[in-house]
Amino acid sequence: MTKFYAGAALVAALAFAVPSPAQTVRVGTPEGSAFMFAVVDVGIQAGLFKKHDLNVEKVNFAGGAKLVQGLASGDVDVSTGGSTEFGFIAKGAPQKAVAQMAGPPVDLALIVRMDGSITDPAQLKGRKIGDTTAGSLTAWLAGEFARRQGWGEDGVVHVHVGGMSSQIAALTTKQVDAIVGPTEGAMKLEAEGRAKALVTFGPLMPDFITHFIYATDKMMAARPDELRRFLRGWFDTVAWMNANKAESVKIIAEVTKTSPELTAKTYDIEMPALSKDGKFDMKGFEAQKKIFIEPEELAKLSGNDRLMTDRYLP
Repeated sequence: MTKFYAGAALVAALAFAVPSPAQTVRVGTPEGSAFMFAVVDVGIQAGLFKKHDLNVEKVNFAGGAKLVQGLASGDVDVSTGGSTEFGFIAKGAPQKAVAQMAGPPVDLALIVRMDGSITDPAQLKGRKIGDTTAGSLTAWLAGEFARRQGWGEDGVVHVHVGGMSSQIAALTTKQVDAIVGPTEGAMKLEAEGRAKALVTFGPLMPDFITHFIYATDKMMAARPDELRRFLRGWFDTVAWMNANKAESVKIIAEVTKTSPELTAKTYDIEMPALSKDGKFDMKGFEAQKKIFIEPEELAKLSGNDRLMTDRYLP
């Protein structure tokens, strides 16, 4: 009997000694080639999610609306999405904001060709502006640009053309007159002599909250510990990036297919906008609700419980 118990104890000890496989979290982004969403790649390559016993997989979608569909279908567990997603949540999308990701839209610009056809914002009245998808942040920004020009949202023609590669193709072949895309994309195109930023949205909208991290209702209900560990890994990554510019630039340059010099400039522009702790700016959050949720849907909401939660923050 003594040998039996000793053997059983040894088997049990060995079982506890063998590490369990790291759990997988699938993260969706609306644009895989953007600096802001390459934080995921940095966290993966620097091993910062692994420290929290997680395998993280990045899944790229062509725009925010398709990203919301990916969350609803269970293709991804969490997302790095635009504040436009609150409109979808109010209509029943099974997700919530679990962290504030980034402030002003320093990462987005209105981009035009370098051929001199558009040199002033006023020239875009009635012209075609390309964005990713209907209901996306890029589509909303195109409309907001028109509103701020005094034309109303219909003062420009919205053309939904997909991700950045499709947008560039539409711009260079003159299917559209301008596109809303990543700031670093505009800088890369300018260096190539193909296009440039006509308007950058960060200075135009300094109080705007651009991006949040969202999680599916299923993720929150069934895997809350993994969600907490993912958020710890995310904000560990942001801290690491702030402390390790050269290493961060090297990783992101490979992901975004831009030069290290251009990526370093993008780092200086966009890193300050990234939240270091994910805490919600409730004043800004309330403003986003009024922008992106239709009045009749907003009237149905009682508080913010359907839209956001901070219970998973580190």
